[in-house]
Amino acid sequence: MAARKSLVLVLAAAFASLGAEYRTPNFAVSAPTPEIAQQIGQYAEYYRKEKAMLWLGQEMPQWPDPIPLRVTILRDGSSGATEFGFDRGYILSQRMHIEGPLDRLTASVLPHEVTHTVFAYYFRQPLPRWADEGGAVLSEDDIERNRHDRLVRSILNTPGRAIPLRRLFALREYPNDVMVLYAEGYSVSNFLVAASNRQVFLNFVAQGMRGDWDAAVRANYGYNSVEELEKAWVESLYKARREQPTDVAARPAAPTAGRTAEQVVMRQTAPPAPPLLEAPRPVVRGQAPDADSYAADPKAPDAQQWWRPSAAAAQPAAATPTGWSGTPIPPPPPLQVRLGAPRGDVPPPLPRLGAPAANLP
Repeated sequence: MAARKSLVLVLAAAFASLGAEYRTPNFAVSAPTPEIAQQIGQYAEYYRKEKAMLWLGQEMPQWPDPIPLRVTILRDGSSGATEFGFDRGYILSQRMHIEGPLDRLTASVLPHEVTHTVFAYYFRQPLPRWADEGGAVLSEDDIERNRHDRLVRSILNTPGRAIPLRRLFALREYPNDVMVLYAEGYSVSNFLVAASNRQVFLNFVAQGMRGDWDAAVRANYGYNSVEELEKAWVESLYKARREQPTDVAARPAAPTAGRTAEQVVMRQTAPPAPPLLEAPRPVVRGQAPDADSYAADPKAPDAQQWWRPSAAAAQPAAATPTGWSGTPIPPPPPLQVRLGAPRGDVPPPLPRLGAPAANLP
């Protein structure tokens, strides 16, 4: 009898170690405990709605199947990755993994990864890494955005480390110094959203992916070239700025139709914090798209056809790197805002993430 009880206890402990599951309409969460699984699931649904409204001006339709969301709780360090399968405008698959302290997952990592799903829904193909990661960092909290803001100033003050925007916009692979792509991608995205809104930003990226970033800059921001945009962005970092809310973006206009991608592309996002400093490994950082899939231009998806192919356009032309200004950039003022661990059964409304008001020269 005692042996049978011992066996029951051992089996119960074994099953408990497997973690818990919690399903929402759009996420199938696996986490160490039922409480964490439920909390992450509720936050995931909250961010899915909030980020779609912020970027698209409307909610995304429910996914045909809840995407797997695996949660690993760690004491220190946090990261996340979301993998997509694209084929001719279809989104074939999605899955997500986040790890770190619970408060960092709910305040920063999860909204970052959920923003990737909003971009995947809108573009339905891999978009440039700088825009994908930079736009997703905009969804993180003040702690993480302030870290990226300080980092980009350090990068621009280090001779030879920065990537000129013309080359950054054309990158399809992660550079060896991955932190440069994250920091510059965030800072440029932040600058562009502050100068207009999220709708214009999405249209700019969609147009640039067709191969002419200069034309995209002129059409959406009024600068004559990528270099002129770069100068305005760098100069904006000299000026003191403060975080301000940004209005919800209007529904994005559909870009011009073109040619669709012709093969399945597996795309995995990189961890939001901290990215690896060495060259990316396919299993961790994901596979960059090939030329055809990268160049396919999205069409704003219809709510009733969200898993159907969208139109695409021509491939982007090769770009030539340019020089960089070496004038020192002062650090930004420190931010005091910090989000704590979530409380309650239902996720509370979080502060709307906006971009600092840039004083353009």
